[in-house]
Amino acid sequence: MTRTGPRAARHPAVLALIAWVVATPAAMLLPALADRNPFTPRGAVLPIAAGGLLLAAALALAAAWRGASRADALSGVCAGLLAAWVALALRNSLYGTPFGFAGLVGDEGRMSAMVTRYSATAVPTDGIVAGTPTEYPPLFPWLVGRIAALLGVPAWQLLGDAQILTISGAVLLTFMLWTRLVPAPAALAVAAAALVTFADPRKAHEVVALAVFIPWVAATFGRPPRGRLHWLPAGVLGGLIVATYLGFALWGAAGIIVLAWLAWRTSDDRRRYVSYLVKVVVVAAVTASWYVVPYGWALLREGGQMVSDQFPAPAITGEPFPFLTATPLGALQTIGLLGVVWYRRAAWWATPLLCLVASAYLYRAVAATRYIITGHTGLYYHTARMITVLLAIAGVLTIAHAAPGLIRRLATRDTIPHGLTATAVAGLIGWSAFTYWHAWTPPTSDIATTGGSRRYATLAHAEPRPGGALPRYAPARPTTRWFPVTPIRRTVTGVLGRGAAPRTLSYDERLFAFLPWPGYIAVDRTAASSTTHWDDRHAALTALAAVRDPAGFAAAAGKTRFGRIDVFILRAGPAAWTWRDVRFRPEQFAAAHFTVRMLPSDTVVAIRRDR
Repeated sequence: MTRTGPRAARHPAVLALIAWVVATPAAMLLPALADRNPFTPRGAVLPIAAGGLLLAAALALAAAWRGASRADALSGVCAGLLAAWVALALRNSLYGTPFGFAGLVGDEGRMSAMVTRYSATAVPTDGIVAGTPTEYPPLFPWLVGRIAALLGVPAWQLLGDAQILTISGAVLLTFMLWTRLVPAPAALAVAAAALVTFADPRKAHEVVALAVFIPWVAATFGRPPRGRLHWLPAGVLGGLIVATYLGFALWGAAGIIVLAWLAWRTSDDRRRYVSYLVKVVVVAAVTASWYVVPYGWALLREGGQMVSDQFPAPAITGEPFPFLTATPLGALQTIGLLGVVWYRRAAWWATPLLCLVASAYLYRAVAATRYIITGHTGLYYHTARMITVLLAIAGVLTIAHAAPGLIRRLATRDTIPHGLTATAVAGLIGWSAFTYWHAWTPPTSDIATTGGSRRYATLAHAEPRPGGALPRYAPARPTTRWFPVTPIRRTVTGVLGRGAAPRTLSYDERLFAFLPWPGYIAVDRTAASSTTHWDDRHAALTALAAVRDPAGFAAAAGKTRFGRIDVFILRAGPAAWTWRDVRFRPEQFAAAHFTVRMLPSDTVVAIRRDR
């Protein structure tokens, strides 16, 4: 073995990866081995007990701080263990349920529909309206769906664990990417701060995209001391970010342009730098082309109806300045804001972070103005996720940059007290880990009234299975109404045959979370892709409901403007069968043209015979 082999093996990023690979399988299995109810104190504190081992490793880092190489190595091990511990904390919260956080409520149900869709096709298509190019970046659900198809298991059962491993991997990637830019202990502190700032498991794909995006911008468009990333991996990472979550690239675009311009101005070889940028952009475009090209072509050919940014989200009126909150995290972000301004000429990392923060606020201001005029938000309120993480990272780097000089000025001796910095890092890890555990662990009391992120852990245990059975530790409250997917599947396949995948109109989107059937239209207007033309489909559905003659209705259902409807799954009422606000009459579904079955939960299934 050459000298570079042992040296590479001792690199903190490699040690972090090794520690994570070794510890994560045990972390995922431990809750099942312990077999504890996560709603009880004994079950809930399992990750805290295991976290004591992580804290011991962090304290060992403090005890061994004398040598920089030893400190770097222990930082890597601690980062890998922290990432594995995150997997343990989240897996313990979901022990006893096959669902991810929030069950199938809201976006989690739509993500389940996407992974189920991709278990049946490798084409980037909408999760509900199959055959329509997807607007939402598909990489994460595509990977989960294809893995489910390879393993031969229902995709919805893999989603929770996939999100857990993605959050855990995001912690690891944060550390690994930042070790190229800053010392390993600082990278460890960055990973811990990012964890407590934004690591929502329901948005695991966003978390990992942001974890990569921030250091990618700094390493590609900034001026890091060790040099920029090579154009090939930089371009591949850029394309993967776009295919995972497009928002951060949009919100940071102005900052990236400014940063690239500043780097061009100070470049010794401007032509070479421009060539580098062109190569990065070309590789990124090729990497993301499997998603961007079909989506862009659909918009050019057919246009789109953007309705998803008309959702009246509570975050629209949320706090735009997170650094003003009177919390430890708010204080860290305040330090970060001051640091990126103060050190913008003295520290290389300050300018990239400042450009991204300013870019996010610029987007927010422009989009908010547009919202007032048009009613379209452009999802500007989601910029808060990016801003909070940026400022928390900036806070860590500001402290790491300023603390040594400040301590020397205040200390009564010439050298920094042994272990002081490492102890601060250990304290940050302990605080962030406990805060994260508390935020995503099911409550052990007052379950029905608990809000915030802990509510999502509860909903994961309240979601009924397709056949109606509840998860093992389902709480008495809150309850989630059962949508009879298994009876629906049996009814439809009993008429159309096994393997049938009929185009379906369903009043509940959970059907598509369990079954890869193509849908006619999404139920939630403000969650529909622009490529599906929700308003036009709704108008066609309203016109169809107005056809009173049973024969004419059946014929019209077979040839709407957007294709046929094979199966109607409607909510049964005393005088009408409804889909959202569209009312159908029972007599429209005459026995000569439809097979009709009444199912539990006030559900009626009408299967068109004339196919």
